[in-house]
Amino acid sequence: MTGSFTLERRYRLLLRAYPAAYRERHGDELIGTLMQASGPQATLPTAREALHLLSGGLTTRVREARSRAPWWADGLHLGVLAVATTTFATRLDLTPHLVRPVWTLLAILLMLAIVRGRVALALPLALIAALEATGVLGAMGVPDFGSSPVEVSNRVPYLVIVAGLGVLAVRGRRRLPARSWIWLLVPVFAWAVRAAALSLGFHSFTEETAWLLFRAGVEVLLLGAVVWATSVARDARWALAGALYLIPGLAYFAENLSEHGRKGLAYWGLLTVLVAASLVVARRRRERI
Repeated sequence: MTGSFTLERRYRLLLRAYPAAYRERHGDELIGTLMQASGPQATLPTAREALHLLSGGLTTRVREARSRAPWWADGLHLGVLAVATTTFATRLDLTPHLVRPVWTLLAILLMLAIVRGRVALALPLALIAALEATGVLGAMGVPDFGSSPVEVSNRVPYLVIVAGLGVLAVRGRRRLPARSWIWLLVPVFAWAVRAAALSLGFHSFTEETAWLLFRAGVEVLLLGAVVWATSVARDARWALAGALYLIPGLAYFAENLSEHGRKGLAYWGLLTVLVAASLVVARRRRERI
């Protein structure tokens, strides 16, 4: 009995890969089928069962995302959120945030507004951040309260965020379905790691090879997942989000082209190929519908 209870509990844990509504409708039926097919002494799902449940859950989540909003609105929302998350997590130095509470508060409010889908609130906040980052507010005599990047490419993310939110607002999408709170953990995690590195004496942590390799691996993995999700969803929302996310990176690559060797060219080329592949898949899937 104990082994059976343990096995069922582990099956239910794997079933969390499926959306909550799907689990409510089909969870007990799936558990019953899996329990009947398992051996009497089994306490662990087989590797094949675990892989099948995880892949099935992710596929169901991707397909159900089509009901959230029109593909272009959902894609813009996801892309803007991805750009904002990575910008506040990796593009800004830690010190300006600690000594400039206004900028920190603006970043937090902007992230919250985007995660909650409040376009009408996020747009003015993003516009203020963009005007500060590009130095426009400073030229108008407003005291500096944030971080004004020297490189033009470091200002591009704010312009992308404003453009994406602006399109949503103009097209009447002032409110979108909320995203998962997990998005907020990304910059928190990055800041925690950076703070720990600084405390250990790694003052240029963001330039360390290990950090760059880690970020590169995550980006390749996620953009590869975008290609898969686009194929499963059969629309361009994920491809649009991936393209929006890539814009700031390509701007950085173009501005610092002379500093990139073959590895840099191969890396940015691979990311571009993955995004292009997702766009091609989206078009072909759409033509078949």
